Amino acid sequence: MDLQTTSNPIRVSEVNGKLSLKEKYSYGIGDFASNLMWGVLGSFLLYFYTDVALIPVAATGTIMLVSRILDAFFDPLVGSFIDRTNSKWGRTKPYILFGILPLCVFYILSFTTINGSDTTKIIYAYITFIIVGLLFSVVNIGYGALMPMMTRDPHEKTQLASIRMGGMAIGNILVTAGTMPLVNALGKGNQQQGFLWTTILFSVIGIISFLFILKYCKERYIEKNSVTKEKHSLIYTYKSAFRNGPWVSTLIFTLFMFIKIGATVAITIYFCLQVLKNPAMISILLPMLYIGMIFAAAMTPAFIKKFGYRKGNIIALSIYILCLAIMPFFEGSPVIFVTIYFIANAFGGITGPSAIGMTADSVDYNEWKFGIRSEGTLYAGNSFGIKVGMAVGGALIGYILAFTGYDPKHVTASAVSSIHFLYYLIPILCSILQIIAIGFYKLDKMHPQIIYDLNHR
Repeated sequence: MDLQTTSNPIRVSEVNGKLSLKEKYSYGIGDFASNLMWGVLGSFLLYFYTDVALIPVAATGTIMLVSRILDAFFDPLVGSFIDRTNSKWGRTKPYILFGILPLCVFYILSFTTINGSDTTKIIYAYITFIIVGLLFSVVNIGYGALMPMMTRDPHEKTQLASIRMGGMAIGNILVTAGTMPLVNALGKGNQQQGFLWTTILFSVIGIISFLFILKYCKERYIEKNSVTKEKHSLIYTYKSAFRNGPWVSTLIFTLFMFIKIGATVAITIYFCLQVLKNPAMISILLPMLYIGMIFAAAMTPAFIKKFGYRKGNIIALSIYILCLAIMPFFEGSPVIFVTIYFIANAFGGITGPSAIGMTADSVDYNEWKFGIRSEGTLYAGNSFGIKVGMAVGGALIGYILAFTGYDPKHVTASAVSSIHFLYYLIPILCSILQIIAIGFYKLDKMHPQIIYDLNHR
């Protein structure tokens, strides 16, 4: 096996040092900040398009799908740039440092309404949504690729992944519970103005949060590419990535996880309004999705340490599916309904930090088997799964609403029936496909030996 260790030395600093709590929680703040933007895009942009900007509903699904897929194919390019970056700020931090401000600007523009024809509004939505997605890739792939450079310790990686998912959950709770009250308060009844000022507020918080990462998180394990490798690395990097079985399994697992999340957050508003006939449930069910993830983040390190990624996620997803299957019988009992929903998301949420941890472990596997770490490229795959998954999930709901003739001024019985059916079917089906995907993940038993080999090489 040619590990190319002479052409790809790893520069290591503070090898034996443990990560401090300050560094761990500074890293977790990154997902909190990201989801002040991504959470609003995922949860409220479809509603903003159809009911605030008044973009024709038939066009919204295509806007979501085309923009996200174009964006997703940009991710590998960002990853390859990160793998070849050597700067005075480090390898990943320049992408955060120079990307966060433009990201916030276009995030705000995405929730800014303009006057004009339907065609003008659609073109504006395409431009702003595509650009905000590209800039999110620059910042978030850099952020994700930082983690395997911080530590090789598998338990610390699981902790970082869990803290990161905790930050994501807290950010999304703030978004889902606070966005509409903030929109109404800041807009004083004008939702166009309300969304504008709310996104400005979230952008300021996001910029401040990313400053903690730049200041306190350190790159310790950095591959130093030789001139020879630079000439041939692009083809070799992608060839090794798709021969990396644990990474491919994780990529598919992540894809279906975010199709599920994208569809769930998009359809929940309509489910509460049209099926439960209870608008107040929007501010309960959407935050509960992420409150469950906080509990998941807290129990994931112990859960995965006991069962491993493969077996642990199969158990967790099975419990999630069972809960979803019995929820329709308790729609008339809100307390029981919400309790089951919380349990479902507490176990289903284990998949989030697991996907991050499995991606980090696949970086170690890539170095061990192929001689290159390729953090940027492999984390671009994770971002690709997130983007395409959210795109497919959100677009699917938009297309179904259009197909059933959804009109916010006159909602038909067929539209209500479709919303009711798909609210449960899509997450159950995606979870089954996740179980199939992780069935091919074989790294749990191998990883300790891989780390031993890498540390003694």
